[in-house]
Parts: sequence; C-alpha cells; structure tokens
Amino acid sequence: MGLYVYAVGKASEGDLPPLQGVLDRPAYRLEAASLCAIVSECPLNNVRAERKHIAATQRVLSAVNAKFDLLPMTFGTVTESEEDLRRFLNDNYEELSSQLERVSGSVEMALRLSLDVPDPIAYLVARTPALKAARDRTFRARHKPSYDDKIRLGQLFDQAFTLYRESLTARVLATIGGSSSKTIKLPIRDEKQIANLAILVPRAGLETFEAAISMATAQIDDDVVFDLSGPWPPHNFVQLNVEAA
Repeated sequence: MGLYVYAVGKASEGDLPPLQGVLDRPAYRLEAASLCAIVSECPLNNVRAERKHIAATQRVLSAVNAKFDLLPMTFGTVTESEEDLRRFLNDNYEELSSQLERVSGSVEMALRLSLDVPDPIAYLVARTPALKAARDRTFRARHKPSYDDKIRLGQLFDQAFTLYRESLTARVLATIGGSSSKTIKLPIRDEKQIANLAILVPRAGLETFEAAISMATAQIDDDVVFDLSGPWPPHNFVQLNVEAA
C-alpha cells in the first residue's frame, strides 16, 4: 500500500501524539538512519485537494510542528512503498539535513499589515504634501490633464506607496527583529496591503515575539491593521531541491 507523506523530520525525537491523518489513517514515523518521514497509509494514487484532506494534512502538521522540527511536503505527496520512501530519504540525506538545520527549533509566523481605510490613495495623498501638490497641478481648474499627465501622476502614486510600504515595514521589523531569526517578504495581495511577511521564530520564544508585535502595534497609526497568525510549519523557509519520493 502507498504512503501519504506529510513531512520529513529527525528520527527518534520523542513519541508522536495519536494523530488521525488523511482518510482517517493513523500517522506515524517511518525512519531511515537519522531522518524520518511522517506518513499514513494511503490506498489512493492521488489525493484530491478536498477540504477534508487539506484539514487532515494541516491537523497532522500542526500537531507535529508544535514539538518537532519538520520540512512540510507538498500537499498530496504519495509514495508507492516504504522502500521507495526510505530510498528518497537516503538519497537526499544531505539536502534534507541541511534544510532541517535551517529551521531547527523554529516555527513560521505570518504577519500581514493592511490599511483600514476606504481609499488608500486618498489616505496617502492627505499625508504626503508633495503628492498632494502634484495631484493639484495635474487637475488644476480649467485644465484637462493629458494622458501623459495621468501616467506621470500614477507613477508618483506608485512610488510614494512603495516608499510608504517599505518605511512602515522597516519600522515594524526593527521592533520585532530581536525576537525572530529570518523574514521573507511575500507578494502584496491587494492595494490596501502594506506588508505580507513570513517570519521564522524560535519555538521557545513565541511569547517574546508576540510581545514585540504588541509593541510594534502600539507604535504604528491606528489605521494600520496587524494580522498575525501561526505558528505554522516553515513552508516558506523550506526550499528543497530534491527528487520526488
């Protein structure tokens, strides 16, 4: 029977809690030397991205991530046999061990900053004299702006918003920097979002990190909303360049 693979970790780190995984099959460790894979039996060749399967995968990963270091595998990873999976762990031992060392003792936290205002452009214009002057010049009385005028003004808006995002993000990171080890800036999702960050935080230092977030929140305008979630497995800090199991 095939195996659904949730993550790769270190062998013999302590007992796993009882876990029901995909298809309600119990999850367990499959060890190969000093590495292991968190797996459960799977009679399917392909596991569809249905809510119940996604929830089961997240349930196992969250429980393991609370205590142990892991490298989460791509959702739906299924290997044909224990032999194939052990070969994968052995063949990619150096790469997997290196990646585990990168995230050792840490979890991922997600932090998103967004403007809680109806119109982010109007908000920024009201707080940027140079941008307000440029807008007024472009739309002055009895003057219809040309296409090029509008393009230039749009570019000024984009530049000003980029600087605002970078400045605010830098202020927040300066406050929380001592409580985290690595940060990745993820793509901005919409025009109101200021920052979308993945932050690697020591598992034992989560309270310190959350206190730093509270301090950063107190230092930033009330119009900026902090959305903190986690802890998560370190998805954004795992960059495996290995062959599939």
